[in-house]
Amino acid sequence: MKAFALFWHKYRVLLRVEWAVMFAYRSESLIWMIGAFIQPLVSMAVWLSISDNQTVGGYDAHDYMVYFLGVLLVDRLTSTWDVWELDASIQDGSLSTKLVRPFHPVHWSISQNLVYKLFFAFLLIPAWTIAAACFPMLRLIISLEIMVLFFIAIVLSSAIRFLIGYEFGLLAFWTNRATAIYSLYEGIHLFLAGRIAPLSMFPSWVEDAATWLPFYVTVGFPVELLTGKIEAGSSAVLHYLMIQLGWVIILAGVFRLLWRSGIKKYGAVGG
Repeated sequence: MKAFALFWHKYRVLLRVEWAVMFAYRSESLIWMIGAFIQPLVSMAVWLSISDNQTVGGYDAHDYMVYFLGVLLVDRLTSTWDVWELDASIQDGSLSTKLVRPFHPVHWSISQNLVYKLFFAFLLIPAWTIAAACFPMLRLIISLEIMVLFFIAIVLSSAIRFLIGYEFGLLAFWTNRATAIYSLYEGIHLFLAGRIAPLSMFPSWVEDAATWLPFYVTVGFPVELLTGKIEAGSSAVLHYLMIQLGWVIILAGVFRLLWRSGIKKYGAVGG
């Protein structure tokens, strides 16, 4: 218990530090958030134009609007940027300063992610609630069961995307093209995760592959759970949660292997 209390004390300090940093650069955080709105809103406009008030792929105008608002929310609550920071810190040697601290460097990234995701949640969820009160087209049927399942799905999705981003960053131990490789992955994720369009718009074999790979379960699944496309009591919910959990376990194992192998190759002066 004493060890856990000490661990939690360290984490609280990290969270306070990251919260202070975020508010020190609040304008940058706000600009970043506004920039993140562009892709989901553009996709919404495109699909609304294509559908022309018709149902396409099981989605009507209301479905498209709440789906892409869901994509905006879920993407902000699960996205990660650690690959760029980790790549830079490995290349310039600044990782050394974190290696000598009494905490694994990954915890600095985790605390930063937690703070930024809470910041976006505090802004986006009330904003959607107010907008839905004014515009019936934006309203959802939300129950306590859906909220609990959605929260679990978001936590697992965030863990998957964080681990993947961090592991791509760890490739900087071996190559200076880690961010370029990750950008390729992000391009694939944009389509197969359901960020550019619901997966029902794609061929069935693409949809099947995306559901088993760490794509659909990171964005499409939480969004469709929130918007009612997947019923809370259906067997599909447990199926996708198990896929999420399986990927978290696999990626956690990969992380340990990459870190242990990479840190043996790391050598830097300065930082």
